[in-house]
Amino acid sequence: MTDDKVGRTRRGGASKAHSSARRQAAVNVDKIPSRAKGKAVSTTMDEPRPEDAESQEENEDVEENISEEGEEEGEEGEEGVDEEAEEADEEADEEGDDDGEEEVDEEAEEEMEEEEEAEQPPPEPKKPRKKVTRVTQGRNPPRVKPPPVTCYDGGPSDLSLLPGFGKHVAVPLWKGELQSRYLRVMNNGKKINNFKICPKEYSWFWNVVNASGLETLRRTNYNHTDWGLLTAFAERWHPETGTFHLPIGEMTITLDDVSSLLHIPITGKMLDHNGTSCTKEDGEEMCVEYLNFPISKCKKEFQKMKGAHIGFKALKDLYLDNLKDALKAERLKKPAEDVEFLRECTIRCYLLYLIGATIFTNKSMQYVDVIFLTYLRDLSLVNTWNWGASGLAYLYNYLDAASRPRCGNHGGYNCLFQAWIMAHFKTFGGRFVDERYTHDNPYAARFLPLKGPKFPGQHRSALDTMRMDEVVFCPYEEHRQTRPFQDISWYTGWIMCGSAIINPHLPERVLRQFGHVQSIPRHPDVSAKAGMNRFTIADAFASYLTANYVTEEMRGPKVVRAFDTVPGYIPWLYRVSHPKILPPVEADPPTHANLEEDNVSGECDVSEVTKKVRADLRKALDGQLNLADALVVIEKAYTDLEPVDAYLVRRKRKRDSGEGTKKRKKKKKTTTEDAGTSSL
Repeated sequence: MTDDKVGRTRRGGASKAHSSARRQAAVNVDKIPSRAKGKAVSTTMDEPRPEDAESQEENEDVEENISEEGEEEGEEGEEGVDEEAEEADEEADEEGDDDGEEEVDEEAEEEMEEEEEAEQPPPEPKKPRKKVTRVTQGRNPPRVKPPPVTCYDGGPSDLSLLPGFGKHVAVPLWKGELQSRYLRVMNNGKKINNFKICPKEYSWFWNVVNASGLETLRRTNYNHTDWGLLTAFAERWHPETGTFHLPIGEMTITLDDVSSLLHIPITGKMLDHNGTSCTKEDGEEMCVEYLNFPISKCKKEFQKMKGAHIGFKALKDLYLDNLKDALKAERLKKPAEDVEFLRECTIRCYLLYLIGATIFTNKSMQYVDVIFLTYLRDLSLVNTWNWGASGLAYLYNYLDAASRPRCGNHGGYNCLFQAWIMAHFKTFGGRFVDERYTHDNPYAARFLPLKGPKFPGQHRSALDTMRMDEVVFCPYEEHRQTRPFQDISWYTGWIMCGSAIINPHLPERVLRQFGHVQSIPRHPDVSAKAGMNRFTIADAFASYLTANYVTEEMRGPKVVRAFDTVPGYIPWLYRVSHPKILPPVEADPPTHANLEEDNVSGECDVSEVTKKVRADLRKALDGQLNLADALVVIEKAYTDLEPVDAYLVRRKRKRDSGEGTKKRKKKKKTTTEDAGTSSL
């Protein structure tokens, strides 16, 4: 029988086993069942036994502890324990000599343990305890989801046109929230107006700049913009339609507005770059090649601007450096190629600065994206790009963001935005008209706006109570000789400034701005189809006459009065939109949706309207009608009678408010006084 030499002591003697063997033995002991563990512990103690009595007491204590553990683990009364192993255990305790150093027959014990393990079935894996959760449904019933909102106070009651209206800023404004909200309007007008450019005698510079179609942008900038006014209009913008929703109907900034106000191209291919910016590596390569920007300075500038962007200060310094180098090379009569390269770099620096500070103004107002340098590489092709449509899409994109409650800054070309307001709305925004203005200049140069208050509260109320006679739907009639109407303005569909900025341009929703009677327009999804990318949009714009065009039939008749609409247009607008931002004051009587139209068009001739409806019905009844035709006739009659209904409601409210009685009493009192005066 071999001796087991595992452990620090063996019956008072030191063990020859090393520490790794002791650790392995401890692992093996852990794997033995509980009763076997007890025996192993009783036969191989960590400390020597001083006396037999003491060792026996310790063994009894150990056995008691082990038995208690067995009871806790549910192993009490386990069958299959070998009786011979128990007798051997007792004999080993009784047959110890006086010093207690006689060893137990460990080989026999190991054999008995192996037999015991063989007889015992493998232990069943413990089932994971089921987590008991408290049931609190009695006290805290589950939350019930609120029903979907189908209408809003003040409109719309029909969400088919504006399904995302719940996220619009008009919702909290109507509830009395965000009253102090205003937008920080980004404007680089002073940068352009204070920019020192080449003298007129440098023909090599001005010939290219004038041919680019972008030179007029330096004449359409204002030192001040009215933050409150632009905020009030931006709060009425709806991304689904790409229009401002006002009490008098929809209006928007069209391609014709851009052409007349800025005199920049609105035809050609729209900017079609991928994303909003290029990589730093591509930007560095373009800056070195097309701007003569040293690579070390370019890397430092990109690191400062945290991307492929050039700050306006660095770009202006680069423009001046290239200009000096070009003049010096020309004076020293260097090779023509070197002189031409420096001249082109000078022109590109200026044009990049010009578009970055105007039509592509971002919220930082500090830099211009290098991606726009892509369209300035060949200076002879700059005028072939559609800067007007892409710049308008860039402004539309920021208006989309401004219509959300959390927006604080407003980018885009806000000088164009304010010029559009001053051209179409006579009483909104303080301005002077430049007496030196001639129609050779862009129409935006006609105005000199004043700096207004940043809070839009006054403008919100003014827009809610605006009248038709305050709007100029077609302000460019006198300007057509210089800037004639272009047929591309009838394009309906998507416009873009790269793949990341895509917005709808829907002129059929603002027919009055083109001199036609406004009808109830198609749904935007019909005009601007979903699922289009930058390539299909470019193709649709290039072939707009085939499918993406407002035909003469869709335009309808010309207006007699500038504000003419089809019957039922205003009630439809109030049903599907939210033309007013603030709720009515309690002291004021409620306003019917059609009152704005009635206040301008004058008294409704009930007799003429009913006579016309009766004549139409008689004509339909005399003919042979199927069910579909009959429904059309009934619908038309219903629409024709809506103005009568609105007129009668207005008359009734006047009587209820006592307005008519006051007038009669005043007239009677005046007549009595006149009679008394004549008798004297």
